[in-house]
Amino acid sequence: MGTVYLRIPYYDRIGIVRDITLIMTERRINIISMEVDEGNVFLECQTVSQDQRIGFIQQLNSIHGVHEIAEVSFMPAKERAEQLDAILTSVHDGILAVNQDSIITQCNPAAVHMLRLSAQQVQGHPLGAKLFKLLIQETLLTGSQYHNREVFIDSNQGYCVVSTIPLRNNRGDVVGVVAMIKDTQDVRNLMRSMSTSLPVTFADIPFVSPVMEAVLGQARRYATSDSTILIHGETGTGKELFARALHSASGRAHAAFVPINCAAIPDTLLESELFGYEEGAFTGAVKGGKPGLFELANGGTLFLDEVGDVSAPLQVKLLRVLQEQRVRRVGSNKEVAIDVRIIAATNRNLEDMVADKIFREDLYYRLNVIPLVIPPLRERFEDIRLLSEIFLVQFADKLQRSVKGFSTLALQRLEGYNWPGNVRELKNIIERAVNLVDGVEVQSEHIFLGRLSGSTIVPTLVQFETYQTLEERLGELERVILQETSLRFRSSRRMGAVLGLSHTAVLKKMRKYDLPLQ
Repeated sequence: MGTVYLRIPYYDRIGIVRDITLIMTERRINIISMEVDEGNVFLECQTVSQDQRIGFIQQLNSIHGVHEIAEVSFMPAKERAEQLDAILTSVHDGILAVNQDSIITQCNPAAVHMLRLSAQQVQGHPLGAKLFKLLIQETLLTGSQYHNREVFIDSNQGYCVVSTIPLRNNRGDVVGVVAMIKDTQDVRNLMRSMSTSLPVTFADIPFVSPVMEAVLGQARRYATSDSTILIHGETGTGKELFARALHSASGRAHAAFVPINCAAIPDTLLESELFGYEEGAFTGAVKGGKPGLFELANGGTLFLDEVGDVSAPLQVKLLRVLQEQRVRRVGSNKEVAIDVRIIAATNRNLEDMVADKIFREDLYYRLNVIPLVIPPLRERFEDIRLLSEIFLVQFADKLQRSVKGFSTLALQRLEGYNWPGNVRELKNIIERAVNLVDGVEVQSEHIFLGRLSGSTIVPTLVQFETYQTLEERLGELERVILQETSLRFRSSRRMGAVLGLSHTAVLKKMRKYDLPLQ
């Protein structure tokens, strides 16, 4: 005994359905449902015994135009409905469909979860007032189609991205709407996975100096905490590199790392970059509004580089976000809850700025929960050679040069300099040297140190670790002077006139230091 599902293939003729119905009526077998498709009649009928089943199938087979009847597992409509339900259930985005009377006809679990709907607000019920913001009603009334519009949903106190598609009949009338809803965090994660570079870890920070070993040990411990970190360090010491490594070693490594240089953006724009804005908030605002970096970093880490350059009015708003963990877009009265870890960095003395009333004391203590000090390159003398060799390999590969190493004098020059621009300056100087070298070894004359203004040369400072004699030091400086002068004055006579030497003396000294005369 069991429900019977039949597929009855036939040659199309008038009366085929009537003949099938008459047989079922004569045998007093109830038809539960019937579907007529092109070339097939599908039949679902009541439970019958095995003998009855064989009898009425044989009789149906005798109908003129009917081919061999086959038993099937499901009615087509039910199979399609189950397939659609499986698809809608497996889709991560929310899908909501309504008919022309604004009655919800489809609502998948993702939409229920995303919009926090109750059983009274889903399939078979009218479109609730709070769902009108999804642009469904506008599409139903006007036929307009919306694509990736960001809207605020009161039920979850946040934004979502909505696209709508009007459903039309054969006459072109709008008879329903399908809305596709994306969680903004999912959109941001997708953007991050497509656009971000490989993560930086502590293993990517090279060092051999004891002072850096101690700093990295501290940083590894701090990474596991969720507290705010304030990184102190001079320009070029690699504060962002440490911030990225802290993020990679934290429990938020799967989420976004969003950096912003507070000193590089005008104050009028920094507010909208951090907090976002609503449509029409100001002239030039993007249609539909724009999320701020706090929202983009939700669940992850926001890196505020050069935080000491934030203006006083913006410091107040920044403090409020850190205290309440909620953000309000410019031009909006709605607040969005955020879960963001802050890593800030500065090359300024914030304590002095607090004393001078330039930086808010309460914000300073909010940021300086865990201080991390990155030492300048001059305090990690042992790392200069290591970093130089690493940069040399990088730029030799990038610029396709055969250079393999440094001469002894070139290394002495690098290690004898005080590096006011720190690692960034060292990297730039090595790149320049690789561009200049013709052989396999970087020579001293390929190393340009300090800032040049015309023919004025800023000599390197003495580092006693190099153990240079006065004669060696003076000879090195004489080499630099000759090298820089030859770049501007192309003949030995002109160089001699500038330096107060005869042209033969210039030639002799150039040969002494193996310098080419331009």
